[in-house]
Formats: sequence, C-alpha cells, structure tokens
Amino acid sequence: MSHTLGNILAIINPHAGRSGATKPAKLLCEELRRSGANVQETFTTGIGDACDIAFNEGALYDLVVACGGDGTLSEVVSGLMRLESPPDVGFLPIGSTCDVAQTYKLSYNPVKAAHDMLHGSSFAIDIGQVSGSTSIMRDDLPDGVVPGDADKLPNHFTYVSSFGAFAETSYATRRELKKALGHFAYVVTGIWSVKDVRPVKTNVILDGVDYSGEYIFGGVLNSFSVGGMVRLDNVIFDDGVFEVLLVKPPKNVGQIAKLVSLLLRRKTGDAIIRKRARQAVFTFDKPISFTVDGEYGGSRTMWQITNIPRAINLRIPKPPQTHSE
Repeated sequence: MSHTLGNILAIINPHAGRSGATKPAKLLCEELRRSGANVQETFTTGIGDACDIAFNEGALYDLVVACGGDGTLSEVVSGLMRLESPPDVGFLPIGSTCDVAQTYKLSYNPVKAAHDMLHGSSFAIDIGQVSGSTSIMRDDLPDGVVPGDADKLPNHFTYVSSFGAFAETSYATRRELKKALGHFAYVVTGIWSVKDVRPVKTNVILDGVDYSGEYIFGGVLNSFSVGGMVRLDNVIFDDGVFEVLLVKPPKNVGQIAKLVSLLLRRKTGDAIIRKRARQAVFTFDKPISFTVDGEYGGSRTMWQITNIPRAINLRIPKPPQTHSE
C-alpha cells in the first residue's frame, strides 16, 4: 500500500556503525523528497538525544525515521511513547548488528528503505515498558556507554531487555572492535562471556507464576534474535505477549559449547526455559544490569517489564509471517 506523503522527520546518529549514518541517511532523505515528501533532518550528539528529539518534535510529523542502530531506534520509540498519538516510525538500519532489521527484513539500502517506508506496510508492534526500583549507574563500562544522567536511561524497548551472559555484549564490546569486526565481534564476545559469567539468583514472576532460580541469562524478547547469539522462532510481534528466555548455568565447562549450540540453533533443553508472559518481574539481592535494546539500561534490584500491545506502527516491507490476525 502507499502511504500519504507528508512531513517526515529523520533522526540521524552520525556515529552509528563503522562509517556513521550521515551518508546513507542523506541518500534516504533525497529519495523521500523525490517521492514528494517534506523531509527534515536532525542529528544526535549523544545518549538520549534521539529520545528528546522524538518527544519534542515527533508530534509535528507523519513519519519519524530513525537512522542508526537498534539503540537509535529504541531512543526514538521511547520518545514517541510519551506522546498521546505517536506517528509511524521508519528505520534505516546502520550498525554492526541490527536485530530489528533482521526480524522485519528491513533493507540496509537507503533507496529501497525509502520505497518500503512509503509503499510498504504499517505494522503495529508491541513495545516493552521498563520500570522498577531506583536505578544505580555503573562506573566500570567503556566511555560513551553510561549516560551522565539517570533520566537518560531507556524506559521502553522494541525487541529485548535482558541480563547476564550475552546481555552486556552489545554495550560492553569495545567500540573499536565493533567497527573492525562488525557482527563477528558480538558473536566472539558473547561466546566468551558464557564461561566467565556467574549465575545470578533471582526471584522471577511471569504473569503471577513463580520461576525463581539461578540463571546465567534472562531475557524478555520480541525478536527472532539478540546480537546474533540468542535465537528464537515462532515469535508473534503484536499479540500483547513477550517471549521470556531463562538459561540455567552449565554444570561444567564441557556443557558450555552444547548450551551455546542450542541457543544458536533455536533449541531448548533442560537448561533453557522458554515461556510467554505479558509482565515479567525480576528481583535480585543486589543491583543487576539489564540491556534495553542493546543499550545499557541501568542497574536495579527490581525490574518490572510490561508489554504495551501494538503501541507503535513500524513501516516495514510486508507483515511478518508470524503475527496475530
């Protein structure tokens, strides 16, 4: 279908990926203008900028396009979720690993992406809301990971919020390694993190049912993959329910390879619990860090994650095979 051409806001992260989003974003905007749209370009300068821009300016536009990685899209969505009637969202993926792009088969080609935004589907996706106890900021992470103000921490996500092994890979992997190796940097860092991570004792309540225990990974997902490491199938993106994955610690070093293999092949086993829930509450004895759409989400003793059904309309080439009717 073709969407009514109107005002479009492009929020561009110039530092995304290996070469930044500026050049491909310019090509995208030129193609949108050739199609008759009025396009405004604005650039981010730091953590939280995309969220602030989306909130302060998004209501003036028919479509807001995030140009950057999954984190840029997440910030844009977080800002728009604060509006009473958020506009549609487009996404030009720029980055080492874009799980949202893989899930919805979004094009990395700016011209093709522009065409899909204008003539593809407007698909309403579930959004996760993150809340809980007061967040504590860590001081042991690479520069540029932790915002200077707790108010800049993300409070919504499009595809994942998680803790433990693999979770810190997206934001703790050194930026220069990401730029040099791209997606492979996440895979390498993620695999090595399994052997080093310690199991965390947590009280887990999923829609009122207790799944408390010791886990090396806990994730609330609305995606086929997380960083190319954790993979799921049969995910429905607009049903008001998230996939919850809980991974128990391996009994010995020899089980690590088997555990990673199961996750990569979308398999479950005695050590991997997969459930579905509208709300997940995690309680810890000490503050634990979560990733929110690949970005550092803060450290809390209690995390509450709630599904907001069909909250944002995402422009995609065509509806995914798995969605509610």
